[in-house]
Amino acid sequence: MLIQIVHLQVPPENRARFLQIALETVAASREESGILQFDLLEQEDAPNHFLLYEVYRSPADLEAHRLTPHFDQWAKTGVPLLMGERVRVMYQPVE
Repeated sequence: MLIQIVHLQVPPENRARFLQIALETVAASREESGILQFDLLEQEDAPNHFLLYEVYRSPADLEAHRLTPHFDQWAKTGVPLLMGERVRVMYQPVE
């Protein structure tokens, strides 16, 4: 299992469009067989800060996700709406 957490920040003027694109991407991603969980979370005290919580069966499933049409669409239309850098952190279960 592989867990990826991605921190995102959106300028207020891009919020509505970002949410539309991000929620479409989340829905499509949840249909992938290699994804166990895929959630978009909003920071409670900072409404334009978001977190993607992604749980993959394996590193290969993360790579497969990055090759999907919805990921490509996200990269082309969602990512440009962000401000600052995306911060990605990878985790794995401790057994």
